[in-house]
Amino acid sequence: MGKIKSFIKTSAVTVCILEAVNKFIESSLTASVNTRTSGNYYHWKHGNIYYKVCGHGSPLLLIHDLTVFSSNYEWSQMIDKLSSNHTVYAVDLIGCGKSDKPLITYTNYFYVQMIQDFVNDVIGEKTTVFVNGLSSSFVIMANAVDQNLFDSIVMLNPRSINELKKIPEQNSKLLIKLFQLPVIGKTLYYIATNKDNTEYALTENYFYSPFKVNPAIIKSYYTAAHTANGNGKMLFASLRGNYLNADISRALAKADNRIFLITGDQIENREVIEASYLKLNKNILTFTVAKSKYLPQLEAPEQTLDLLLNYMS
Repeated sequence: MGKIKSFIKTSAVTVCILEAVNKFIESSLTASVNTRTSGNYYHWKHGNIYYKVCGHGSPLLLIHDLTVFSSNYEWSQMIDKLSSNHTVYAVDLIGCGKSDKPLITYTNYFYVQMIQDFVNDVIGEKTTVFVNGLSSSFVIMANAVDQNLFDSIVMLNPRSINELKKIPEQNSKLLIKLFQLPVIGKTLYYIATNKDNTEYALTENYFYSPFKVNPAIIKSYYTAAHTANGNGKMLFASLRGNYLNADISRALAKADNRIFLITGDQIENREVIEASYLKLNKNILTFTVAKSKYLPQLEAPEQTLDLLLNYMS
């Protein structure tokens, strides 16, 4: 009995210490992270979605990759030029950036619904969409559900078809339960998204040249992960648990939109990924951005913009 009491006391002290550390981190973030917004909010049924809109002309929707670090900042180097001939909508997916971050298990279809409702309720007409990374799968699935959403689809570095087929396992459920814990889950999230890990992810994973990762990019990605006092933890757990994956094979095969695929030439297995998409839909046009990886719109913005503008013409 004495050992049990001692264990309970030790555990309680540990939790209190972790909570104090979390509060200290949050107070530091409040002082260093600028959360002021200059934009618009779509009041969706599952939370408020932040977006920017600028320019005049045919609609163009910009959707960033889905990570806890992501936001519409991905498109910051090209929004001005794109908006010269288009009404540009640059959205923060829910769970990211300045949008709400509900404490739920996120799924692929959750974002399919979000994109479908955003196009119908905010844009109000068929739009061209530029989409990056994992979020490309949401667009392909949304397009299959409602063929009145998109005129054209431009995907940058979509996930491989085989990777998207991975489904949650027993460990995935345990991971969700772990991150649902108010104190421990938040502590683990803050460790995973600290400044060192943020910078490492950018320099080692997302960019080909680490020298192109400037302080402004690091700050934006760190800031995006640290709004809403750690509530990004559930998106983090959902991603790690493969809850955001979906087999898009059928949806991609039956898509008759103009589809354009851009990849960074330094991505591992790039040619295999391209071939898997072309096997399902031979009408996809493919291009590469030299000396770039997963964020060519930030690493090689001029070259990427030239491809996009040529496609739009």
